[in-house]
Amino acid sequence: MPEAPTNADIAANYDAVAYDALPYPLSHPDNVAAVATMFGLDAPAIATACVLEVGCNDGANLLPMAAALPRATFTGCDIAPLAIRAARDAAAELGLANVRFVEGDLAALDGGPWDYVVAHGVYSWVPAAVREALFALLARSLAPDGLAFVSYNCYPGGFVRRAAWEALRWHVRDLPSRADKLHAARELAALLAEAGPTHEAADAAVRSEFARIAQEADSPLFHDTLAEPNAPVWFGEFTAHARRHGLAYVAEALPSMMAGGGLSPRMRQFLAGQDRLAREQYLDFARVRRFRQSILCRADRAGGVELAPPRLAGLRVSASMPLMRAATEGKLPSAPGADAATLRALLDALVAAAPAAVAVADVLARVPPPPPPARPVPAVLLDAWLSGFAQLHAAGPGAAARAGERPRGALVARWQAPRREAVTNLRHETIRLVDPFARTLLPLCDGTRDRAGLAAALDDAQPGGDPALRARIEETLATLAQCALLES
Repeated sequence: MPEAPTNADIAANYDAVAYDALPYPLSHPDNVAAVATMFGLDAPAIATACVLEVGCNDGANLLPMAAALPRATFTGCDIAPLAIRAARDAAAELGLANVRFVEGDLAALDGGPWDYVVAHGVYSWVPAAVREALFALLARSLAPDGLAFVSYNCYPGGFVRRAAWEALRWHVRDLPSRADKLHAARELAALLAEAGPTHEAADAAVRSEFARIAQEADSPLFHDTLAEPNAPVWFGEFTAHARRHGLAYVAEALPSMMAGGGLSPRMRQFLAGQDRLAREQYLDFARVRRFRQSILCRADRAGGVELAPPRLAGLRVSASMPLMRAATEGKLPSAPGADAATLRALLDALVAAAPAAVAVADVLARVPPPPPPARPVPAVLLDAWLSGFAQLHAAGPGAAARAGERPRGALVARWQAPRREAVTNLRHETIRLVDPFARTLLPLCDGTRDRAGLAAALDDAQPGGDPALRARIEETLATLAQCALLES
C-alpha cells in the first residue's frame, strides 16, 4: 500500500495542475441558513456572519460572498501556495477588506467562533488525520448556533466510481509526469467506454463511468478521478464521525436529495417507517448515491431537528435554475390532480419575479387559496422546494429583475468579465458570457453611467451612440439582469 500523501504532496499537486475552482451555490450561508431554518434551527444572521472556508483554493467561492456581504467577515484557508497567492491578489484588486486568506494546515488554524464553515471538496480528498483535524476544528471553533457545510463522496455509488478510479490509477502508476498520467488515463477511459457489450446489466454503470471520465477536463480528472486519497464513506460512518466530535447532522444542502420522488410506492412506504438518519442511509442505497453535501450543527442544538413547514413564512423564495430552464423550454413541471392549478400559479409567480427572491408571504398572496380537496398553497410550495424547483433564501441575492437607470453589475463579475467567459452572478452561480459585447459592457456597469454614458464609453467616435448600439446595449442589459448579474 502506498504511503499516505503529506500536506506538501497535496499542495504540490494543486500547484502543478490548477484546480478549476467555481462558486458553489449550495455552500453559501444564505442557502445553508434557509435549509437549517426549515429544519427547526435558528441560523446566525447572514449580514454580519463570521465565515470560514477550508480548502478555499483561489477564493472563487469565498470572494463573491465577501463582495455581496460587506458587513460579514470571511477567512479562507488552503495549503496550496499559488492558489492562496491568487486569492490574495484578487481580493486586493477587488478592494475587499472583509476577507483574508491563510496559507497553512487547517489543524493549526485559529480564530472564530465561526458562524458558518464551508468544507467543499475536502473531507474525502485528504488523509484520515486531516479529516479528524477538520472535525476537531469544528468542535473547538464553531459558534454555538453555527452551521457547517461538508461535501464528500459516499457509498454505495462510490463503489461504481471506485471501480473506474482504481483501474485508471493502476494504469498510470509508473508514468513519470502528471501530464503523462492525464493523457494515459483519458485514453484508457475512452477505450474501456467502448470495449463492447457488457455481460451483466450492472457492468453498464462502470462502462458509463469510463465514458464520463474520458470527457473530463484536467482539473476533475487529476484532482478527483486520479486523486489519492479519495475516500468515499457510508453516510452512517460520516454521521458517527460527526457525533464523536459533538456534531450532529441537520439536512442536505440540496433538499431534493432527501425526497423520495421517483422511488416505488413500496420503497417510499419503507422509508416512511425509518427514523431520520436511517432514512437517509436507505435513500443512499435506493439511489445508489455517490456524493453528499451535508449540513452539521453542534449536537446540543440538534434536539428538535425536523422539517418545520411553518418556518416557510419567514424566508424568501426564488425560481431555481432547473425551473428557469424548464420555463425557457416551455416545460414547466406539473402536479397530478387537485394541486395542478396551484402549482402552476406558484411557478408562474416565481418565474415572473426571476431572478429576484421575494418574501414567501408575497408569493403566497399572489396565489388564490384553492378549493378542497387541493392542499393549502404553502404545502404545494414546500413540495416545490423539496423537488428543486423553488429556492429558499434566508436573505436573498439582491439581484435586479431589470436594469435600472444607472445599472450596477455584481462586483466580482465586473472584475471577471474581461478575464474569462465564466462569471459569478448574485445568486452565487456560474454564468458563461460567451458574447464578447456582454463581457465588455458588464465592467462599465458600475452605477455611474446611464444609457448614454454606456454608449459613449463603448464608442468614443460617436459620443451619443448610434441607434443600433443603443438597442444592443438595452438588449444586453436585459440579458444581464435575467442572469442575476445586476444589483437591485
